[in-house]
Amino acid sequence: MEGVTMENTEMLTETTKESSDYELERGKPMPSFIHGITQAKLLVALSKHEGSYTIGSEITLDLKPRVTPDILIFRKRKVNFQRDEKRVSEMPLTAIEILSGTQGMENFDEKLPRYFEAGVQSVWLVQPFIKTIAVFLPNEEPRVFTKGELNDPATGISLNLDEIFKS
Repeated sequence: MEGVTMENTEMLTETTKESSDYELERGKPMPSFIHGITQAKLLVALSKHEGSYTIGSEITLDLKPRVTPDILIFRKRKVNFQRDEKRVSEMPLTAIEILSGTQGMENFDEKLPRYFEAGVQSVWLVQPFIKTIAVFLPNEEPRVFTKGELNDPATGISLNLDEIFKS
């Protein structure tokens, strides 16, 4: 094939392997630039609530099959830096999933009931491309926020969406 070199083939193979390792480990596609920026902005905004909660990212929950939300909000807990956990059995109050351009809704539809059955009290679905966050609570219609203040009744956390989605 024209334009295909050994170097290009090696790069493609390495990229595919890298992507596959990430996807296998976390059970979701590699995040995009917009995903990463959105996650960082949410973490900064949520850090204002660390007096009341413990905020984490990319922590694998001990569910079958395993799941790794983008951001997790736990009850305030002491962090022991000498004892790490590969998977946590304590469920967060809130699990936050950020959709990448490469992700579809089908995975979210599978995760949502599992989160609630495990004891998670709210789940946020962040859709950066349409600047929207939907807050799901058990047995209720989702609350959809597109601008102004997001309020999560499960935690009492409020965030300004204009700050999260500011370019």
